[in-house]
Amino acid sequence: MTYAITENCISCQRCLPACPTNAIEAKGSTFQINAALCNNCRGFHSVPQCWAACPTNDGCVSLSAGTNVFTLGSALETSKDYWKTWFSAYSHQVARLKESSNSDYWQDWFDAYSQNLQHLKTQAQQNKTAPKNAPLMP
Repeated sequence: MTYAITENCISCQRCLPACPTNAIEAKGSTFQINAALCNNCRGFHSVPQCWAACPTNDGCVSLSAGTNVFTLGSALETSKDYWKTWFSAYSHQVARLKESSNSDYWQDWFDAYSQNLQHLKTQAQQNKTAPKNAPLMP
């Protein structure tokens, strides 16, 4: 999965020194990312640095299969009703998560978390009611 520099690039050149693999190439006043060199900064950083350094919302975007660019910031900035726009964007993201094939993963995670939380709560209540000289749970 590589990144691409879009027409929204403002030619600030912040991405050039940020790229650890030198995958960003200048073509006059425009820039492009060499897909053969781009490795999403794996082994260097936890997030792609071209994306992190870009001051625009969508000057540098992911080219991963099946992803859509969803610019939350610009819709919020131009809206007259901030909260209506925010909840609309939030609902859109939640719907995408629910449609995701990983929804079972998150349900399993939540169930395990809830069980651990319940176990800790029960253990804390037992420790409250235990005599002061009695040993704590092993």
